[in-house]
Amino acid sequence: MATGLTEPDAPPRRADTVPPSVPRRRPLRHPATVSILIGLGVVLLFAIVWIGVRGYVAQRALADAIPAADRVKTAIGSGDLPAAERAAAALSEKTSQAAGLTSDPVWLTAEAVPWIGPNLTAVRTAAAASDTVASRVVSPLVAAGEGVDLRALAVKDGRVDLAPIVAAQPAVAKARAAFISARGSVAAIRTGGLVAPVAAGISQLHDVLDHAAPQIDAIGNAVKLLPSMLGADGPRDYLLAAQNPAELRATGGLIGAVALVHADDGAVTLVRQEAGTSIGPWGASVADVPSTTQGLYGPLVGRYLQDANLTPHFPLAATTAAAMWTKTYGGTVDGVVAVDPVVLSGLLKSTGPVTLPSGDTLTSSNAVKLLLSDVYQRFSQPAQQDAFFASAASAVFSRLSSGDVDAKKLVSALAAAGESRRVLVWSAHPDDEKVLGRTTLAGSLPRSDLSSAGIGVYYNDATGAKMDYYLGTSVAAGAAICRADGKPSTLVRVTLTNRAPADAATSLPEYVTGGGTYGVPPGSIRTRVAVYGPSGGLLAATESDGANYSTVSGVDGGRPVSLFTVELAPGQSRTVSVQFLNEQQSSADLTVVTTPTLPGDGSTPDVGVEKAVEPIVVQCSGIVK
Repeated sequence: MATGLTEPDAPPRRADTVPPSVPRRRPLRHPATVSILIGLGVVLLFAIVWIGVRGYVAQRALADAIPAADRVKTAIGSGDLPAAERAAAALSEKTSQAAGLTSDPVWLTAEAVPWIGPNLTAVRTAAAASDTVASRVVSPLVAAGEGVDLRALAVKDGRVDLAPIVAAQPAVAKARAAFISARGSVAAIRTGGLVAPVAAGISQLHDVLDHAAPQIDAIGNAVKLLPSMLGADGPRDYLLAAQNPAELRATGGLIGAVALVHADDGAVTLVRQEAGTSIGPWGASVADVPSTTQGLYGPLVGRYLQDANLTPHFPLAATTAAAMWTKTYGGTVDGVVAVDPVVLSGLLKSTGPVTLPSGDTLTSSNAVKLLLSDVYQRFSQPAQQDAFFASAASAVFSRLSSGDVDAKKLVSALAAAGESRRVLVWSAHPDDEKVLGRTTLAGSLPRSDLSSAGIGVYYNDATGAKMDYYLGTSVAAGAAICRADGKPSTLVRVTLTNRAPADAATSLPEYVTGGGTYGVPPGSIRTRVAVYGPSGGLLAATESDGANYSTVSGVDGGRPVSLFTVELAPGQSRTVSVQFLNEQQSSADLTVVTTPTLPGDGSTPDVGVEKAVEPIVVQCSGIVK
């Protein structure tokens, strides 16, 4: 019913009568699809939040693991094994948390999503690797260390207790294998397509593992080698060769003295000492010296003990020295260990001062100067010098055998000496030599393959005296790809300096200067330098800084060699540059190994410090192509 205020009743309008200005609403024909989309959105949002929260917590856990890792390192370094165990447990807790947070089904499913997936996979892999290192490497090694007290590694009453070391072998082997696996998984991560923070974290972890690898290897090698080499499986006899860097040889110095050391079930005794001059010479080589080696260094390598290490390849020098000892004194040599007075100075940090029969006090600060310089000022006859050297060796050996040493400093000094190639070891037993071959102790030519282009720079004295106490050496090297075929060129610069006093010809003893016996003016230093290029490469050029040098080229051990002679008056310095063309078409890392030398200024070098090789930015304009 209508009123004046209302319109009369009318039929409802059809849809097609709605004015165009009013928007039409389509009927909702697929409510299920919309529900699914909404549900997927909710799930996706949940997954994003879930992954984000867990990723953040995992990141914090890994960040918290860093201080724990530092505490482990500090505790082990100080010998506080209980503290190391607590820190290792805290480290494992944090890395385990991170690994768990990044391996649930939601996270694993999201790894299939384009772009974000590779980042999630990288994070999970890194977290798992960190947990492996913490729980299967660090913790077991710390636990094994509790059974191998550093004091047990020192000689006490002439013997090393080998039982704890043998007991630790299985745990150390498993830990080493776990570390290799974890390191390999991180190395396999491709960081190219990752977001910057993830890529940076992966690179940092990669660097940490690379830095730790030599330490893990050293622990594994030591635990494996020490028992067998110290006679756990039967007696061993070793030739101990004392190298004198005042008269350089490629491996470190002329072999001035040798001693036979007997090891039986950890008991170590000094059997016999002899001067290097007491062995040989022979009219023909007593060892199988390759013709290529003789072509570079002459036939004396196999005939004179003091020239056996003209070759830089210590396994060859050692087998030659062992053959010479056996030919002279009979018996069987199970291995050769070479050391120098710099090593002795490091060992004296663990023993403290040692009083010699002469009344001299041998210390870590004066050992190098006393044995390589002062002794020649005091004694003019070689027999007197040899007697002094023998008494010093006996006194130090007695102190080490007594157990009156700081075991931590002893182990640290030996490890540092090995890293700087001042301790070299060869074993006649194939299993031991195989392990040694993977270490710097082997003294082999530098590794050269697809991942590493090895360069060697070696020095041999040609003065015929003890003037290398005053020889300063430095090496610079670099590589660049300057050819269309992609083969890199390597440039090596060797600089030698005579740091002897200006009046060396008259102020130094004739035994030190050589007195001109071999045609070298007194006070001058003549050195033969051998620069070895990468395996399979080619020697491209040898250039001097203006002086004329006697140069010979050859091949040794499958490597190109440039051999040149430099003679320097006091205060004089010379530089020679050598170029090689590498065989491999790659940008392999350049590694350089050099003969360990003295500073040349009379100072004592730190036993564990190698002279740094200066990097060169190679300009292709100066490269022979």
